[in-house]
Amino acid sequence: MTILRDLIIERIKNKGNIPFAEFMQMALYCPEYGYYNSNAVSIGKSGDFYTSPAVHRMFGELVAVQLEEMWRILGCAPFTVVEMGANAGWLCFDIMHYIKNEYPGFYKNIQYFIVESNPYLREKQQELFCGDPVFDEKLSWHSYGEDGFSFDAVQGCFLSNEFIDALPVHRLLVKEGEVKEIYVGYNGDDFYEIVGDVCNHALKDYCINAEVPLREGRALEINLAARDYLNHVAQKLNCGFVLTIDYGDTAQRLYRDNTTGGTLRCYYRHNVNQDYYERVGEQDITASVDFSFLMDVGKGVGLDATGLVKQSHYLIALGILEKLNNMRNDLETVLKVKNLFLPEGMGEVFKALIQHRNVKNPCLSSLKPLSALKPGT
Repeated sequence: MTILRDLIIERIKNKGNIPFAEFMQMALYCPEYGYYNSNAVSIGKSGDFYTSPAVHRMFGELVAVQLEEMWRILGCAPFTVVEMGANAGWLCFDIMHYIKNEYPGFYKNIQYFIVESNPYLREKQQELFCGDPVFDEKLSWHSYGEDGFSFDAVQGCFLSNEFIDALPVHRLLVKEGEVKEIYVGYNGDDFYEIVGDVCNHALKDYCINAEVPLREGRALEINLAARDYLNHVAQKLNCGFVLTIDYGDTAQRLYRDNTTGGTLRCYYRHNVNQDYYERVGEQDITASVDFSFLMDVGKGVGLDATGLVKQSHYLIALGILEKLNNMRNDLETVLKVKNLFLPEGMGEVFKALIQHRNVKNPCLSSLKPLSALKPGT
């Protein structure tokens, strides 16, 4: 996108070389022209990538089961779901319809907030929900920025599915035994990368505290935007949970092998590439989520770690196999849904992290050992 490219070039000319995180922020979130704030976002078979809600409504139904359990743990009081980046709105649609049909008591107490920065996606969401009585007086849209959220404190659950992975990351590189940062410059023809001192001491602190093996040439990504997000969540969550579903792993597992490459990549029409400086504003740029970092940051702001499991574990514990058994004659659905939890699909790569605030020792079904589950539960 020429306009966005020119805007980034102008910033570099005015400021000098910028951290990659700043480049990524503009490429993804620049008003009107950034990938996530334009009409470029495309999800599904003809788009750039898949998300779990796009695979089958069963994903949203099982998230609804989880939310109802959280509501009961909080004493069946008024409960607000805050969904970050709702894409086309499928997850919200499936959750709310399931709650309305299966949990009338919960439905009476629920409010649903969608936090969406993309005006095109917000319009799609409003078209999806328009005229549907399930959402009457239950659904509203809100914003999130550097100053935090546009709503008052709530009790309930902050929900995100593939949100953290799309936040801008700082790219670090171990060079001659020191942690350096990758910056983006412009030479008159193309963007180029240059290594310099880290722009924020929190980046070096992370490397030390996470005990990441600092092998020469190792590249890694640090998501300080996720730190800021969780800090704002803690400010707005009086009591309740944070449910984060995304692809990634703990720091130990992300960096346990001998490879030195980072996890940053781009998605364009279901093809993966590392051409970060091509098709600016027209392709997704993403990095695997470091769940250790999320748990450490959460602990520091009053969000205790309830548990971290693979998406396969999460969905099986909530009853996906029983649901599939009831649809065993519908082979097309069975094949679609299996992508959500089989190892070769989304089941191993995606994780579900649950954190809680001001909830005493919550026991959630989704986090129980699968060996403890009884048939039919």
